[in-house]
Amino acid sequence: MARVYVGYDQFGITGVDDEFIRFIFDVVVSLAKLEPESEIGLVITNDVQMQKLNRQYRGKDQPTNVLSFAYHETVPSDFMAKGDEHYIGDIYISYERVLAQAEVLKVADKDEFARLFVHGLFHLAGIHHNNPKEEARMEALEDKALAIVSAA
Repeated sequence: MARVYVGYDQFGITGVDDEFIRFIFDVVVSLAKLEPESEIGLVITNDVQMQKLNRQYRGKDQPTNVLSFAYHETVPSDFMAKGDEHYIGDIYISYERVLAQAEVLKVADKDEFARLFVHGLFHLAGIHHNNPKEEARMEALEDKALAIVSAA
């Protein structure tokens, strides 16, 4: 069974709970054809922490809404701990960006969280948007995932 380990530095997103987070993860695991035993870490944090991470890992000294760190891209397989073979990575989401973007886009906080979480999950699944073809594929998968999530 797929697992999400959730850590909350800061939290205040209406309608988002562990069950909702796990449901979204299960949807993306299915669409991205990930192993059913896949595991991730999710940290919901603030803009200050996101700016630090964005500066350290992307060289951008500003907060961002979501960051994904794929475990298999950062840890050589011979250094992985026993039992980590299903761990695909970590996602950090700024709750402050979720709330601000939801207000600008005139959508529910929960919907904006889902959009960012889905985007981060597809990055962990190895799906990116580095060129128009990749971007179209990722956008189609995100739209499909979000349609399933919103219909539930």
